[in-house]
Amino acid sequence: MKILSSVLAIGLIVMGVFLFQSKQSETELNRHLRAQYTERMSDASDKLGELEIAVQKASVFNEPSAQAEPLEDIWRLSSEIKSDIATLPLQRDFSNEWMNYLGRLGDFAKMKSEQKVPEDKWLKVAANVSRNLDEFSNEWENATTDLLAQKEPYKEWRKQVATAKPSENWSGLAKNVKSYTESDFPLTASEADVQKKRELKHIDEKEITQQQAVDQFKKIFPQFKNAKIVTTKSKPGATYPFYHVQFQEGIRIGYADFTVKGGHLLSTLVERPVSKDRIGPEVIKEKATQAAKTYGFDDVELVESRENHSVWHVTFIRVTPENKARVYDDAIQMKLAKDNGEVLGISTMEYIQKETLPSQKIVAINWSEFFTEDVRVENEAFAYTDNKELQQRLCYDLLVVKEINNIPETFQVLVDTETKEVLKTEPLS
Repeated sequence: MKILSSVLAIGLIVMGVFLFQSKQSETELNRHLRAQYTERMSDASDKLGELEIAVQKASVFNEPSAQAEPLEDIWRLSSEIKSDIATLPLQRDFSNEWMNYLGRLGDFAKMKSEQKVPEDKWLKVAANVSRNLDEFSNEWENATTDLLAQKEPYKEWRKQVATAKPSENWSGLAKNVKSYTESDFPLTASEADVQKKRELKHIDEKEITQQQAVDQFKKIFPQFKNAKIVTTKSKPGATYPFYHVQFQEGIRIGYADFTVKGGHLLSTLVERPVSKDRIGPEVIKEKATQAAKTYGFDDVELVESRENHSVWHVTFIRVTPENKARVYDDAIQMKLAKDNGEVLGISTMEYIQKETLPSQKIVAINWSEFFTEDVRVENEAFAYTDNKELQQRLCYDLLVVKEINNIPETFQVLVDTETKEVLKTEPLS
């Protein structure tokens, strides 16, 4: 009995030491994170002041060479503040809005330095930005001071990120920054069109019921028709309404999402162990292509496949019937198991968004004059991609080879068929 009592006593002592050390470790972690976050927040505050000054400087000069340095500072500081914000556990809506604003400001300054923005437009935007940054810096100071005054900001910040109802300070900041973005950098027609696509506003088909979503799931995935299924609908305020169908059958669990309008498959994911058996890449491609047809994607072409230790990732691109042009922004991603080619994942969001394709002239181009003499064109086709204004453009889709240091290097080059502008040049490994 004495031995048992001694053992219990020793156990309690060891547990007490462990808990004490764990508590110390947690305290040290909180202190370390407090110092790290405080430094980042202070850094962002200092750079915010520098950014405001840089905007003011860039609006003083009319000479491009004199504007160059402050414009470069705007682009640099915007990027650096975005980096600081990205590492802070702040309220998500605020972080997203603020990083969006900084990204637009940096891009606008870069375009001005490249003489792609008229002077009168730049001065108008710079005046608005300077005023809004001054107002925002005061709000930011109040919010951060309040946050840093808390005894254990790390725990409070984590709570802020996790909660559905963030503090009024950060909610107010998010709303204000959003209004700054809308006033200083209003969406262009092309950007507005892209936003509508992301929100699936172009879908005007009849809404399906929850039961119809389940029926659609069983039709597309007959192998799971006897699975245990739980279906929920997206919450009010979601970017677009959808049904979330969760299922479990044997060792397989997963989900599939369908749009409420039209019942389109958005995505699916299946989780199950993948054995060490392996089938060849050509068989994988055949199974992926057959699966795409089974799911009703009959206007796509397999353009890329890559593997990791357990699955193949395959990409399909929509192809237009008129000129067989690939629409690179209308893509479907598919994941297949390496052991038997079973489809374990699908993402069709880009495909569902479906780009609007303009009619466009096709001007013949002499490639021997367009490229240097040591470049040869291996393949020529058509494709659509977006330009800097986010407008879809018909392009010559070229595969070219150039000898660099006696080694043949292959590039994909997209050239606008009407303007001859090069929209993309990408080396292919």
